[in-house]
Amino acid sequence: MQKKIFAWAMSMAVAAMITCTGCAQNTNSSGTDSGSSTAQTTTLDDNDTAEAAVGQSLSAIQSGEAGVTTDEDDLCDNYDAFDAEITLEDDSTKVKGNTKAVSVKDNCVTISAGGTYRLSGKLTKGQVLVTSSEKVKLYLDGVEITSPSGPALVCTNEKRTILSLAKGSQNTLTDSADNADTEINGCNVSACALFTQDKLTINGSGSLTVTGSSVDGIVCKDDLKLVNGTITVEAAQDGVKGKDCVAMFGADLNVTAGNDGIKSTESNDDTKGFLQLEQGSATVQAGGDCLQAETLVWIADGTYHLTSSGTAVNTETGEANSSKGIHCGGDVEIAGGKLTIDAAEDGVNCTGSLELQAGEVDVTSAEDGIQADGDLTVSGGTVTITTTGTVAASAQDDFQPNNFGGNGNTPPGNADYRQNAAASDASAIPAAAMQTIADSSTDAGASAAVAMTTAAEDATSKGIKCGGNLTMSGGSCTIDSTDHAVHAAGTAVFSGTTLEITSDNKGISSHGNLEISGGDITIHSCTEGVESKAEMTISGGNVRILDASDDGLNTGGSDSGSHAVTISGGYIYVNASGDGVDSNSTWEMSGGTLLVCGSTSGGDGSLDADGNMTYTGGTLLALSSKGMMEYPESGCLIATNCNAAAGEQISIVDKNGTVLATLQSPKAVSDVIYGIGDSDSADYTIVTGGTYDGTLNEDGYGEGGSVSGGTEVTANGGTGSMNGGAPAGGGRGGAPNGAPNGGQGGTPPEMPNLNNSGS
Repeated sequence: MQKKIFAWAMSMAVAAMITCTGCAQNTNSSGTDSGSSTAQTTTLDDNDTAEAAVGQSLSAIQSGEAGVTTDEDDLCDNYDAFDAEITLEDDSTKVKGNTKAVSVKDNCVTISAGGTYRLSGKLTKGQVLVTSSEKVKLYLDGVEITSPSGPALVCTNEKRTILSLAKGSQNTLTDSADNADTEINGCNVSACALFTQDKLTINGSGSLTVTGSSVDGIVCKDDLKLVNGTITVEAAQDGVKGKDCVAMFGADLNVTAGNDGIKSTESNDDTKGFLQLEQGSATVQAGGDCLQAETLVWIADGTYHLTSSGTAVNTETGEANSSKGIHCGGDVEIAGGKLTIDAAEDGVNCTGSLELQAGEVDVTSAEDGIQADGDLTVSGGTVTITTTGTVAASAQDDFQPNNFGGNGNTPPGNADYRQNAAASDASAIPAAAMQTIADSSTDAGASAAVAMTTAAEDATSKGIKCGGNLTMSGGSCTIDSTDHAVHAAGTAVFSGTTLEITSDNKGISSHGNLEISGGDITIHSCTEGVESKAEMTISGGNVRILDASDDGLNTGGSDSGSHAVTISGGYIYVNASGDGVDSNSTWEMSGGTLLVCGSTSGGDGSLDADGNMTYTGGTLLALSSKGMMEYPESGCLIATNCNAAAGEQISIVDKNGTVLATLQSPKAVSDVIYGIGDSDSADYTIVTGGTYDGTLNEDGYGEGGSVSGGTEVTANGGTGSMNGGAPAGGGRGGAPNGAPNGGQGGTPPEMPNLNNSGS
């Protein structure tokens, strides 16, 4: 991730040497004294040489610095003298002061010299044109300009323009609906209401309303700085465009746009084309993207309400335009502020990396909530994501050939398909699903089915989607998704984030290794809880999977690499209808707490592995009912003769009557696995039901205390090193009294989804 560090020290050093002239005491939008802030700004001469030098350093994104700063000219919004005062009036505009710098012809007012000008009055069919080769400051004090052709305000001057909105003033700029791109004073002027060829700053405590009746609202071909004031923009196409950048330092901006709301368009220079939102507020309603940048979106503070309706259409092709809350061709970094996003497509989307360091982000989206093609890092802040999209069958990697869970006939990733597959009328199953099933007998058929899908058919609606490596080390995320809640195409590391997940598909998934060493993860409902297509390692944190319709923890994949599950710490609670923990490789536990309420079906069990299962330490209590029973090679107490009803507690009691572990199961239990290490299985008793005098946690688990009443169950197998021995059947997972041998009986471990499409 490119770090965005702004070189304020350089600005302060230059400001200490140079002072502003011709400007009264600065005022902020509240009209209070803000002069003290000017000591931190850079003051420039008329050639802007200082800003050019500072800007060159600050916008060097590749070297780790980016952005623009404000100087005294940007902050000065009140003046004690003017070069000229212009009173606009149809066919009767008056100029007081330097009349050589201002000319009027056919309701076109031309300012041809640098300086500071006060404008007031109204032109119903006119235009203000700035052609100076110098810096120009326009003090708008009740201006209303409607242009019959071209922008209402055109600044082709070679240096920057500062628009200062007088305190309490209302100013409006409007172009006509038939305005088109044109050439003025040697410049290619876009169809819009306000156009500047060079840098533009808008400040002051008044208001400005810009109506782009033809195409765009505000177009700046350089840096656009919105310092303060109330700015309202309505545009047929794009609302606010700054080619090199758009930077907000405190303005109150309201944009309604037929296409994109606020955008920076420079794509040929990776030090430009960015949005820099430091303070202020913006409300954007856009038919296309609300915020769009080519290289970087950097948000430090402020309040932003972004609504993308999805109504924008490309005027040349007739196809729908991108309709995202934030859309960036590079990186996105959120270091503060409050964002509320409602998007017809992705809430936040970038082709580079994304960092969330602080702030509040609330996303509702029809497609992915937050998506980065590169690495994605969450180290702080509060995130709430709700995705509402319907995921195409081609994008549901649960629904793939030879990859059906449970009884082997139904796709676990979609409840509707499960219901339809059970129906007697096969026509109820969607055609795409039937074709996938028909083609599943050959790899060629499966490949053909995938190849036939389009980008639209592969649309996903994930909560957080990462195309690189995912790191979540802080902050909190609440996700309610119709697709995977959290997905990484690379590795996924969780070390401190609090996650609350509700998903119609998987809770957390990664194509690379998945590590959990800290944080709190609660998955309220899902198909599979936590899945890795490589290795899974849990060494700390709290993981609670409250309702998984398929496996709780799962590893596996199409490659030949390791898919081991290793648990050495943390607290893990799993309530799953499929396997509680399913490894398509080895399974090892040496510490932590693992509690499993597993399947009641015949094809799944509380624990499942395709390699050796090794237990050497930690609290292991795994429950299931007449399923495919597998357990570690040694160190466990085994019972297959329990008869506990749903809601009853299963307690492990030592020879002194102390409860070592007790768990209230939400489903019937016949099979129990409890880790005892090297201890003698004769020293333990299993009790179902009864009254427990200790305290249960929110999962119905407790330690210590005692249990009275209930039914004692004699373990009919054990793999402890002393009297437990190895039960009949021998080898890994051997089970007594007719329980299936783990290596041969039951259904083999379920392979996770092999298709990468849309995931």
